[in-house]
Amino acid sequence: MPFQPWVGIDATLTVPVNLQAGATANPVFGASVVGDAFNRVELRAGGTIAFGAGASSPTTTLTRVGAQLQTNVPFDLNNVGSGLQVAEGANAKQGTAVLAAGSSVVANTSVTANSRILLTSNLDGGTPGFVRVSARTAGTSFTITSSSGTDTSTIAYEIFEPG
Repeated sequence: MPFQPWVGIDATLTVPVNLQAGATANPVFGASVVGDAFNRVELRAGGTIAFGAGASSPTTTLTRVGAQLQTNVPFDLNNVGSGLQVAEGANAKQGTAVLAAGSSVVANTSVTANSRILLTSNLDGGTPGFVRVSARTAGTSFTITSSSGTDTSTIAYEIFEPG
């Protein structure tokens, strides 16, 4: 008889199904292809999602660590036209600032004492110069300064935190 995953489960179920395992590394759900020796994907009790090819135990993982997700392999965006998308807006890790007389104070509560702030001119204005982060106040703001006092360029920034 073919596998019927919903046989015996009431369609009006209002209580979530709770799957438990004896240890955090144990899978509570797994999926494989007929003929596989191992699961190709597993949801483990500790909050890890593990991936594999089916010929051996899954080794690529995505794990929740505190409030962050971590992977044990490099994250590769190898499709042409795909890439990293980062939200912009108040206190976001990406945005733009317009220089006035060669500087701009960017109010941003997400900046830390250890933030790596990358800058590039998005739209030249005035007499463009070389830009740098000249000051920062953790949890408040950072200052972009140009080597030209008449620079009115729009500067794009990206804020990274060391891992």
